Amino acid sequence: MKRLAVLMTVIVCWSAGFAQQDQKAKDILEKVTSTTQSYSSISASFNYIMDNEAVGIHEENKGQILLKGQQFHLQLSQLGMEIFNNGKTVWTYMKDAGEVTVAEADDEMNEMMDPSTLFTIYEKGFNYEFVEEKTVAGVLVYIIDLFPENEEIEYSKIRIQIDKQRLLIRQAEMVGHEGNSYIVLVEDLKTNIPVKDSDFEFKAEDHPGVEVIDLR
Repeated sequence: MKRLAVLMTVIVCWSAGFAQQDQKAKDILEKVTSTTQSYSSISASFNYIMDNEAVGIHEENKGQILLKGQQFHLQLSQLGMEIFNNGKTVWTYMKDAGEVTVAEADDEMNEMMDPSTLFTIYEKGFNYEFVEEKTVAGVLVYIIDLFPENEEIEYSKIRIQIDKQRLLIRQAEMVGHEGNSYIVLVEDLKTNIPVKDSDFEFKAEDHPGVEVIDLR
């Protein structure tokens, strides 16, 4: 989950903290930011993949996310997990365990669980480099590599694909030092859909018998 959150966090947040050694990459990323911020809401399904060819591991989990500003509702159905964030409070609901954990949205423990950045995949702490422009699965994309400035980070690179026409993140891949790769592939993306603030709040009455663990 932490690696998924890292990928989703880098998929939507612009910051001016990047080394600016690649002007072409910088220009593309700024256009992605501008496009993303122009939408009132974003809804998408995604596929989260973990691979390690050396040991023959391939795992896939599908999810859905609804975003409005800093509010989000993340669903990982195969894991029986939902995260609601209304900008003030975060509810982490584990269906199989029959429990929901409640915490402050700005609590440090929740920073890595914030996918409200799902479509801009670059935050401060990265250098970046334009790699190429190519067609992937019939979609013309820009490919840009992000390199963590902190060498102690457990991954060596994040490679992103940006849909050239829509100027939105299509895929992000985290390459780990230990040989694992973690991929988020965005699918079925919709923008400016009607949403309510209540869509980002966990409603205990809809989950009778759930145990509430309040950490606030």
